[in-house]
This record gives sequence, structure tokens and C-alpha cells, in this order.
Amino acid sequence: MLRTLLLFTLSSFALHLSAQTTDPLAELAGTTTRQWNVIGAKSAAISECVPGEAQYTFQLKPAQVVVKECEAGAMKSRTEAVTNWSANGKSGIAFGGARYEVKALPATAPACKGNANCMRLVTVPDGKTDATRTLYLSR
Repeated sequence: MLRTLLLFTLSSFALHLSAQTTDPLAELAGTTTRQWNVIGAKSAAISECVPGEAQYTFQLKPAQVVVKECEAGAMKSRTEAVTNWSANGKSGIAFGGARYEVKALPATAPACKGNANCMRLVTVPDGKTDATRTLYLSR
């Protein structure tokens, strides 16, 4: 009886945890498409963009992201396929040759600068280097 109760409790806990797991791409794309901006880079009053400025438009189906980055004073765009990944207890999305962990942050987080819709994407080391890249995005 105790063994059955313990097994039931553990199964319920595992089911509860898996039900809370959200699709990282769905967090970014919503039900269809969402655009995010890199926090901290602001365009000048003139039409040129500034270095570091970027926009990411995530799309659920097909799973992709349109990346617009400032290059030589103009926004250049490219489209990247997005895949979900999970390994060693971590999960996230991959695009542009990098794997990212995705985490929603509260507006009170210093990097969010008061933006209510704030996400952090952090690259996962690939075994070749320990360097990481972090993107703080807001809508």
C-alpha cells in the first residue's frame, strides 16, 4: 500500500512538472508571430540605425526567426530556421548555429529596464568554447 502511494505520488509529481514545461519557441512567437527588440540599443533620430540594434521576429509555423541587425548604418535581415532542443536537463531553441536557453524575466530585472515583456536568451557552450552570448529582448 505504501509502495503504491509513493509510486502514485511520484508519477503525479512528474506529470505536474511535464505539464509546466512550455515550448520555448511558443514563448517567443506566441500563437503565430511576435517581434522582439534588443534592450538598450536605440536608433538615432535620423534614419540610420546604431550598432547593437537588432530585432527578432519569431514565427511558430514554419519555425523560424527573421533577424534584423544594424550593419553599416542600415538594418540587414536574414531568416533562420528554429528548432527546439533538450540535453542534460536543459532545453531551449537553436538558430543561426547556436543553442539558446530561453527564460522570461520580470520587468524588475535590471537588464529589462522596466520592460514588462522581457526575455533572456543565453547561448549554451558548444564544447569548443566556454564563451556565451546573452540577448535581452523586449516587445
